[in-house]
Amino acid sequence: MKHILMVDDVTTNLKVAAEVLQPYYQLSMAKSGKQALQFLKKNHPDLILLDIKMPEMDGYETMGEIKLNPNTANIPIIFLTADTEHASEIRGLQMGALDFITKPFEAEVMLGRIEKVLQMEEMRKSLLNTAKKDLLTDLWNRDYVEQAINDYLKSSQESGAAILLDLDGFSTIKSTMGNSVADGVVIRFSEELKRLALRDSLLGRTGLDEFLLFLYTRLSETEIRSLCDEIKEFAMRETNLAKGGEEPMTLSIAVVYFPEGGQDFETLYQNLQKAMYHVKVSGKNAIHFYQTRV
Repeated sequence: MKHILMVDDVTTNLKVAAEVLQPYYQLSMAKSGKQALQFLKKNHPDLILLDIKMPEMDGYETMGEIKLNPNTANIPIIFLTADTEHASEIRGLQMGALDFITKPFEAEVMLGRIEKVLQMEEMRKSLLNTAKKDLLTDLWNRDYVEQAINDYLKSSQESGAAILLDLDGFSTIKSTMGNSVADGVVIRFSEELKRLALRDSLLGRTGLDEFLLFLYTRLSETEIRSLCDEIKEFAMRETNLAKGGEEPMTLSIAVVYFPEGGQDFETLYQNLQKAMYHVKVSGKNAIHFYQTRV
């Protein structure tokens, strides 16, 4: 059930809206802009119905504060107004409101406009997620992984690890066996990675044959080796089933702990590449932990 926050200083308006909306939505209410902002510190509704004319902090001011906060900026807003002047509507739309509902409320009009905006929001989220996903595997793509890791490292003091996984000999598979076989290899490997990845982690495809597993929880070297052994056993079994042929593919793995191995994506990734180079020149099909210099 979608969650709506309604902000209006008039109790009668809140009661009338509740009669219309509560059969279809989870409804929360605030009687001022300040109350709404306090509510939004701990809650994230799917839609905000915001009255324009309120004492102390009007709808425009409240909306301005909502849009300034990155945690609430994308919540869709519909203005509630008894004002028939077009200037109010224009100002609200310029600020980012998606629609207006005029008071006194008409049930069918109110429900119709709310549903339309919620559908628009679902479409926006779907398009946004598509842009963040790798089309072949449905894993997060390189751009999203980079942004998500940078955002996390800026806001958190926790420690964890980044694991880079590289399919050995993938370019040969692609050139000798064709794109369809190569795609099958990546898909089977990705599906198994999804199954094996820890719940508290971020998994993305960062290259044609390269995958990054970002662990928000710090595991010991022994625990990481155990996880990687599972990946090498089960994920590579599925990968080689997709590949076919006699000689099995192998997997090279690099690990970097953070924050000591990097406090931003670029540094972490550079150090992962250094660790991966060590694996590749040492014969591939192994795991190497990046060591920071003291």
